[in-house]
Amino acid sequence: MTSATRRDVTLSDGEVIPAVTVVRTAGMAASPLSAQVPGERDRWGRPSVDAHLRVVGVPDVHAAGDTAHAAADDGRSTARSCQHALPMSRFAGHDVAAELLGGDLLPFPPDPYVTCLALGPAGAVCTEGRQRALDPPPPTDDAERLLDQAGRLSNG
Repeated sequence: MTSATRRDVTLSDGEVIPAVTVVRTAGMAASPLSAQVPGERDRWGRPSVDAHLRVVGVPDVHAAGDTAHAAADDGRSTARSCQHALPMSRFAGHDVAAELLGGDLLPFPPDPYVTCLALGPAGAVCTEGRQRALDPPPPTDDAERLLDQAGRLSNG
Protein backbone atom coordinates (compact mmCIF):
# COMPACT_ATOMS: atom_id res chain seq x y z
CA MET A 1 0.00 0.00 0.00
CA THR A 2 1.47 3.35 -1.01
CA SER A 3 -1.41 5.64 -0.04
CA ALA A 4 -4.91 5.78 1.38
CA THR A 5 -7.58 8.47 1.09
CA ARG A 6 -11.16 8.75 2.35
CA ARG A 7 -12.31 6.98 -0.82
CA ASP A 8 -9.62 4.50 -1.89
CA VAL A 9 -6.31 2.72 -1.35
CA THR A 10 -3.44 2.66 -3.86
CA LEU A 11 -1.22 -0.43 -3.91
CA SER A 12 2.47 -0.45 -4.85
CA ASP A 13 1.65 -1.85 -8.32
CA GLY A 14 -0.62 1.14 -9.00
CA GLU A 15 -3.92 -0.69 -8.49
CA VAL A 16 -6.54 1.54 -6.84
CA ILE A 17 -9.13 -0.14 -4.63
CA PRO A 18 -12.27 1.79 -3.59
CA ALA A 19 -12.67 1.67 0.20
CA VAL A 20 -14.60 3.41 2.94
CA THR A 21 -12.74 1.68 5.79
CA VAL A 22 -9.09 0.62 5.74
CA VAL A 23 -7.42 -1.58 8.34
CA ARG A 24 -3.65 -1.85 7.89
CA THR A 25 -1.33 -4.10 9.84
CA ALA A 26 2.42 -3.98 9.49
CA GLY A 27 3.47 -6.90 11.66
CA MET A 28 5.22 -6.97 15.00
CA ALA A 29 8.58 -8.33 16.05
CA ALA A 30 10.78 -8.20 19.10
CA SER A 31 13.17 -5.29 19.34
CA PRO A 32 16.53 -6.05 17.68
CA LEU A 33 18.09 -5.26 21.08
CA SER A 34 16.51 -8.42 22.50
CA ALA A 35 18.71 -10.53 20.18
CA GLN A 36 21.61 -9.67 22.51
CA VAL A 37 19.90 -11.46 25.41
CA PRO A 38 20.62 -15.22 25.46
CA GLY A 39 17.94 -17.78 26.09
CA GLU A 40 14.84 -19.46 24.71
CA ARG A 41 12.69 -17.48 22.25
CA ASP A 42 9.33 -17.80 20.57
CA ARG A 43 8.86 -17.70 16.80
CA TRP A 44 8.85 -13.87 16.84
CA GLY A 45 12.21 -13.70 18.60
CA ARG A 46 10.84 -12.74 22.01
CA PRO A 47 12.81 -14.04 25.02
CA SER A 48 10.77 -16.22 27.39
CA VAL A 49 10.05 -14.62 30.76
CA ASP A 50 8.80 -15.91 34.10
CA ALA A 51 5.78 -14.64 36.05
CA HIS A 52 7.82 -11.60 37.19
CA LEU A 53 8.89 -10.81 33.59
CA ARG A 54 12.50 -11.86 34.24
CA VAL A 55 14.17 -13.44 31.21
CA VAL A 56 14.36 -17.18 31.89
CA GLY A 57 17.94 -18.21 32.69
CA VAL A 58 19.33 -14.67 32.61
CA PRO A 59 19.47 -13.19 36.12
CA ASP A 60 18.77 -9.47 36.51
CA VAL A 61 17.29 -9.03 33.00
CA HIS A 62 13.60 -8.21 32.59
CA ALA A 63 11.63 -7.98 29.35
CA ALA A 64 8.15 -6.60 28.74
CA GLY A 65 5.76 -5.69 25.97
CA ASP A 66 6.40 -6.75 22.38
CA THR A 67 9.82 -8.01 23.47
CA ALA A 68 8.62 -10.56 26.05
CA HIS A 69 7.17 -14.04 25.58
CA ALA A 70 5.01 -14.29 28.71
CA ALA A 71 2.31 -16.72 29.79
CA ALA A 72 -1.25 -15.53 29.29
CA ASP A 73 -4.69 -17.03 29.78
CA ASP A 74 -5.48 -20.66 28.90
CA GLY A 75 -1.86 -21.70 28.35
CA ARG A 76 -1.19 -19.25 25.55
CA SER A 77 1.27 -16.39 25.40
CA THR A 78 0.67 -12.66 25.61
CA ALA A 79 -0.27 -10.79 22.46
CA ARG A 80 2.24 -8.48 20.82
CA SER A 81 0.01 -5.47 21.31
CA CYS A 82 -0.72 -2.66 23.73
CA GLN A 83 -3.32 -4.89 25.39
CA HIS A 84 -0.53 -6.73 27.17
CA ALA A 85 2.50 -4.50 26.53
CA LEU A 86 1.36 -1.53 28.61
CA PRO A 87 0.42 -3.50 31.76
CA MET A 88 3.57 -5.64 31.37
CA SER A 89 5.76 -2.53 31.44
CA ARG A 90 4.13 -1.38 34.70
CA PHE A 91 4.74 -4.75 36.37
CA ALA A 92 8.30 -5.08 35.02
CA GLY A 93 9.11 -1.58 36.27
CA HIS A 94 7.65 -2.37 39.68
CA ASP A 95 9.58 -5.64 39.98
CA VAL A 96 12.90 -4.09 38.91
CA ALA A 97 12.46 -1.39 41.57
CA ALA A 98 11.38 -3.99 44.14
CA GLU A 99 14.48 -6.09 43.46
CA LEU A 100 16.75 -3.05 43.80
CA LEU A 101 15.04 -1.83 46.98
CA GLY A 102 14.42 -5.20 48.64
CA GLY A 103 10.65 -5.12 48.19
CA ASP A 104 8.16 -7.80 47.22
CA LEU A 105 7.79 -8.73 43.56
CA LEU A 106 4.36 -8.82 41.92
CA PRO A 107 3.56 -11.47 39.32
CA PHE A 108 2.16 -10.17 36.05
CA PRO A 109 -1.59 -11.01 35.85
CA PRO A 110 -2.47 -10.91 32.14
CA ASP A 111 -5.95 -9.69 31.30
CA PRO A 112 -8.22 -12.03 29.37
CA TYR A 113 -7.61 -11.89 25.65
CA VAL A 114 -9.91 -9.37 23.95
CA THR A 115 -10.45 -8.11 20.43
CA CYS A 116 -11.94 -4.67 19.82
CA LEU A 117 -12.94 -3.17 16.50
CA ALA A 118 -13.97 0.47 16.33
CA LEU A 119 -16.79 1.08 13.88
CA GLY A 120 -16.71 4.87 13.89
CA PRO A 121 -20.05 6.52 14.63
CA ALA A 122 -21.71 3.08 14.68
CA GLY A 123 -19.90 2.17 17.90
CA ALA A 124 -17.58 -0.78 18.44
CA VAL A 125 -17.53 -4.55 18.64
CA CYS A 126 -15.60 -6.25 21.45
CA THR A 127 -15.00 -9.92 22.10
CA GLU A 128 -13.43 -11.65 25.07
CA GLY A 129 -11.58 -14.95 24.79
CA ARG A 130 -9.86 -16.69 21.93
CA GLN A 131 -13.19 -17.88 20.49
CA ARG A 132 -14.06 -14.25 19.68
CA ALA A 133 -17.73 -14.72 20.54
CA LEU A 134 -19.54 -11.40 20.46
CA ASP A 135 -20.45 -10.02 23.86
CA PRO A 136 -23.23 -7.47 23.43
CA PRO A 137 -22.37 -4.19 25.12
CA PRO A 138 -24.54 -2.90 27.93
CA PRO A 139 -27.06 -0.20 27.06
CA THR A 140 -25.40 3.21 26.79
CA ASP A 141 -27.89 4.67 29.25
CA ASP A 142 -26.81 2.25 32.03
CA ALA A 143 -23.75 3.97 33.55
CA GLU A 144 -23.23 1.32 36.24
CA ARG A 145 -23.08 -1.54 33.73
CA LEU A 146 -20.80 0.46 31.39
CA LEU A 147 -18.35 1.17 34.22
CA ASP A 148 -18.51 -2.46 35.37
CA GLN A 149 -17.60 -3.67 31.87
CA ALA A 150 -14.81 -1.11 31.55
CA GLY A 151 -13.36 -2.25 34.87
CA ARG A 152 -13.61 -5.92 33.94
CA LEU A 153 -11.62 -5.34 30.75
CA SER A 154 -8.82 -3.33 32.35
CA ASN A 155 -5.75 -4.42 34.23
CA GLY A 156 -6.29 -1.65 36.76
